[in-house]
Amino acid sequence: MEKITFQKILDSLNIKSIVDYYQNLDIWKIIISLAAAFVISMFIYWIYKKTFSGVLYSKNFNITLVLVSLVTTSAVIIISSNIVLALGMVGALSIVRFRMAVKDPRDVGFLFWAITNGIICGISAYSLAVISALFIGLVVFFLSKKISVKEPYLLILETKDLSFTFAKISAILDKYCYIFKLRSQIITEDKMEMIIEVKVNKKKIAEMISELKKPQEVKNIKLVSYQGDLEEG
Repeated sequence: MEKITFQKILDSLNIKSIVDYYQNLDIWKIIISLAAAFVISMFIYWIYKKTFSGVLYSKNFNITLVLVSLVTTSAVIIISSNIVLALGMVGALSIVRFRMAVKDPRDVGFLFWAITNGIICGISAYSLAVISALFIGLVVFFLSKKISVKEPYLLILETKDLSFTFAKISAILDKYCYIFKLRSQIITEDKMEMIIEVKVNKKKIAEMISELKKPQEVKNIKLVSYQGDLEEG
C-alpha cells in the first residue's frame, strides 16, 4: 500500500509547498502592503488621540493599534493564497488566549478597526482601506467632537445637620441641572454627606454652587467630574 505523505496531499489538492509559496512572494507587494497599513494605522492613531475623552490616555494602547495592524497585514499576506497556511494559522490562533482587559468599549472598536485595516491591506485592497479609514475617521470625529454631550458630575454636599433632607436642595438643582439624582448618603456621628449625580451646564456651575451655599445647613460643597452615564428614571 502506497504511503500517504503531506506533500502528496498538497499535490492532490494542486497546492504549492510552503517553501515554493514563500519563494514566489512579491517583495514589492509586501513592502507596499506594509507601508499602506502603517500609514492608515497612523491615521487611526491620530484619530484615537484626538477623540480620546477618558481620564487617562494610554499611549501604549495607541501604539498597539499600529502594531496590530502591521502584524495582521503580515499574517494575511502569507495566508491569503494558501489554504494550508490559512488552516494552520487558524489552529495556532485558537490556542492563544488574550487576557488584556479592555475597559472602554470604544477601545474595542478601535482594536477591530486596526485588525480590519491589516486584513484589507494584506489582500492589497488599498482603495477600500483608504476610503473606509477616511469614512470611519470622519464618523468617529463627528460623534466625539460635534455632538454635544452634557458631562456628568458628582455633587458632594456635607452638612452637620443630620435632619437635612435632599428635598431642601431639589428646587435649586432643578433650576440649574438637566438631570439630577441622589446616589448615596453617608451618615456619621457628627455629619452627613450626600452624593448627587448631576448634569449641569458648565456656564452655570459657579452660580449653582453659590446658591447651594445659601442654606445654613450646607457646610462644604464639592463638584467632581467623572466619566459615566446618567439616565432619567
